[in-house]
Amino acid sequence: MGLLEVRNLSVEFHTDEGIVRPVDSLSYELEKGEVLGIVGESGSGKSVSCLALMGLLPTPPARIPQGEIFLEGQDILKWSPGKRRQMRGKDISMIFQDPFTSLNPYLKISTQLMEVMEFHGNYSRAEAKRRSLDMLERLGVPDPETRFKSYPHQLSGGLKQRIMIAMSLLLKPKILIADEPTTALDVTIQAQILDLLKEINEKEGTAIIMITHDLGVVAGLCDRVQVMYGGRLVERASTEDLFYRTQHPYTQGLLDSIPSLESRVGDRLQPIMGSPPDLTRLGDFCAFSMRCGRVTEECRAKRPRMQRVSDDSSHEFECYHPLQDEEPESKRSGGGS
Repeated sequence: MGLLEVRNLSVEFHTDEGIVRPVDSLSYELEKGEVLGIVGESGSGKSVSCLALMGLLPTPPARIPQGEIFLEGQDILKWSPGKRRQMRGKDISMIFQDPFTSLNPYLKISTQLMEVMEFHGNYSRAEAKRRSLDMLERLGVPDPETRFKSYPHQLSGGLKQRIMIAMSLLLKPKILIADEPTTALDVTIQAQILDLLKEINEKEGTAIIMITHDLGVVAGLCDRVQVMYGGRLVERASTEDLFYRTQHPYTQGLLDSIPSLESRVGDRLQPIMGSPPDLTRLGDFCAFSMRCGRVTEECRAKRPRMQRVSDDSSHEFECYHPLQDEEPESKRSGGGS
């Protein structure tokens, strides 16, 4: 068993329109020191699945009707609310999606950093301040003393994100969940944040779950990738396999929608046609069948089972009609004969 193992996890929201299942029978593992990417369109269940790990789903309307989440062999879904609060920040930390709204605008950065340590341990205020300033300096925050005494509105988006990362790392968690940490930032700051996460993974051995819709981020950071659609896991593989030996049509659609450096002015982007499924009406059939060019009656009749590319491969996909890429690997990777 790995550091984290999720088994058959489902999440439901009870709404006026009916029961919405944004996460449907999700299973995966995370090893120590690994960087796992979770990709998919908005509404595919990426963030909700990780909020379930953290115990941060609003209950009601959220409910977990089935599933297990093992952290180092212990099912955390069976823990008391108090024990799960102690887990957050100490064992699993999360960098939330929007640094502009994740910090309390009424509290100074010093208060928001130090309360993390004061809640989880017997740290004096002097010790909490020292460790907080040390972490800000490590993360490349200029003039840490001044930033420490500032309010969030006095900081740029990049600095706010670094503060969020500092807050999540103060207690040296085993797992860091990064929920689209570069979405609201400009390209230069994005690159700095990604380099920072890579350094944290390599130097501290922290396992990272990277939630993103940006496959460029995945290519530069992640060891393995899992693709979600309609709350379901539709493909998972090593990063190299996912890019060069894609099996699921939805994954291929995501790859095809990436702008190419070879594109010319006036070239149109290639979107995935159609709209994401209505999760209140998603039955026991392929979630992607309404948008897929390879769909058959079999796809509309029954949900496909997860299968492996081969017996000795960890590359898995959920599709009746996977892509058959027979092009030589040397050509795909740009090599010659």
